[in-house]
Amino acid sequence: MDFKLQPIENVLLVTKIANVHFFEFPQDYGTKDDKHPFCELIFVNSGEIFVRSDGYDGVLSKNEMLIHGANNVHSLNCPNASETSVVIIGFECFSDKLRAFAKKPVRLDESEIKHLAEIVREGRNVFAPPYNVPVYDMEKKKKQMFGSEQMLRSLLESFLIGLIRKYEFFESADENDDVDFQISEIVKYVDNNYLERITIDELAFLFRTNRSTLCKEFKLATGKTVIGYITEKKLQAAKRLLKQSKKSIAQIADELNFDCVPYFCRFFKKQTGIPPKEYQKRLNAEHSAS
Repeated sequence: MDFKLQPIENVLLVTKIANVHFFEFPQDYGTKDDKHPFCELIFVNSGEIFVRSDGYDGVLSKNEMLIHGANNVHSLNCPNASETSVVIIGFECFSDKLRAFAKKPVRLDESEIKHLAEIVREGRNVFAPPYNVPVYDMEKKKKQMFGSEQMLRSLLESFLIGLIRKYEFFESADENDDVDFQISEIVKYVDNNYLERITIDELAFLFRTNRSTLCKEFKLATGKTVIGYITEKKLQAAKRLLKQSKKSIAQIADELNFDCVPYFCRFFKKQTGIPPKEYQKRLNAEHSAS
């Protein structure tokens, strides 16, 4: 059997990395306005800082992150009495999707912070110290672990893609409405995967919630149960194919991922009162009459 290799689409590329820093800033530390032709991720590990930039002026608190765009004028200062620790990563990336993260801080969850920590650790394999001194040109290590630079880039790319997926509704979502935001993500996931076998338990696991909360909030958001919503999506897809396609009932059943033709026919008749073949005949008759 000949297998066809499918090309892999690159939707986000980190083309260069300038630095990977972990700073421990003393009280009253501050920087002057600065800009550079690459993006800069800034994450507060402890304490808080005040950020001034073209996209956002305000406080960045513990576990919050901001990404300055290329050539974005920015500065920071540490008003707290206690020391503040901050991760700063400079990188080149031309994805427009990152612009949203320059306008408003996002709070990272524990898994995202662990991912960020992996990036910082891998940065140690690529760059030579010092890591806690503001320098423009970090030197690469002469001897690196195998694949260190590629691993660093891959970790950073997957981190950014994960953030974009999570905060796709970032600008329109209510920051105080976490449940609705999560349900929007779940509805989108179902929209993209309704032809697969999706269970409530699987959704609850994937989106880190429980069955009862998921079912309640999903119905509030869509007006339907999860199963009812998936059933309606499948039915509409079946009607569309029966109307627009010249494919056989067997081909349509296979495309909609039904186990067999009889199961598809039972499903369709239960929802519409008639089998798919009869539905198709009526459509053809109506088309001929018109």
